[in-house]
Amino acid sequence: MPMKTKLILVEGIQGSGKSTFAKKIADFYTEHGLQANLYTEGGFHPADLAWNACIPVETLSRVLAPYSGFREEIDKNTHIEDGYAIISYTQVKTDNKAFFKDMENHEVYDNRVPLDVFNGLHRSRWRAFGEQAKRKNALNVFECALLQNHVTELMYFHIADDETMKMHFNTLIQTVTALSPFLIYLTQPNIRDTIERVADERGDWINRFIHYAENSPYGKLYGLKGFDAAISCLEERKRMELDVISSLPIASVILENPNYDWETLWESLVNNLPI
Repeated sequence: MPMKTKLILVEGIQGSGKSTFAKKIADFYTEHGLQANLYTEGGFHPADLAWNACIPVETLSRVLAPYSGFREEIDKNTHIEDGYAIISYTQVKTDNKAFFKDMENHEVYDNRVPLDVFNGLHRSRWRAFGEQAKRKNALNVFECALLQNHVTELMYFHIADDETMKMHFNTLIQTVTALSPFLIYLTQPNIRDTIERVADERGDWINRFIHYAENSPYGKLYGLKGFDAAISCLEERKRMELDVISSLPIASVILENPNYDWETLWESLVNNLPI
């Protein structure tokens, strides 16, 4: 079933259902006869670099020399493009903790590279993805690759204001307008309640997130501490994301799920999907 839209972006804060519904969307289109490519957090991504190390090819052998014992496993999760090795390191099967720490240090997120480098790398990758995808009769489903990852970087580490944020995303989305992107934003009205639910389900995740929020430049600027730091960061992130969505020249839908009724949410989502 050929369709105009070739890119669906699934966004929302933690606990909103992004991962579950991104997969359900891809499965829905596959069941209706369309090739659907699903890209989630952690794996290789054609446009984003979150949870992927980005290493210049000329330094790759030196960087990976300490890990020769499982180099074949690393190579299975490595893509070479534009002079860089992109390593989906969280997918590498190893107990070597030093490897994960080393690869984390080669990410471009968390202010590890200057903002102009971060922006340039992503614009280039989104543009290349857009050019390739428009020539293929396939749908691509991105989970949190647009808003979550980039708003977090610009807000937490660069204290970007609303206009800077809008300019960044409008520039980025222009690289894929030929794909007629459709953005789905999943949300619940009470962020504190949502995160308390997520914390119960994900164990130590909340403590790591609190540490992340407290120690980010944004958290330090506003003196955020404890669980309230996480809530404050996510409330502001959600506000910025909704503001950005209103400025984008693409189709979008915001779906509220106040009662955590996942079946009703799915029915509503299906009714809004492009066909």
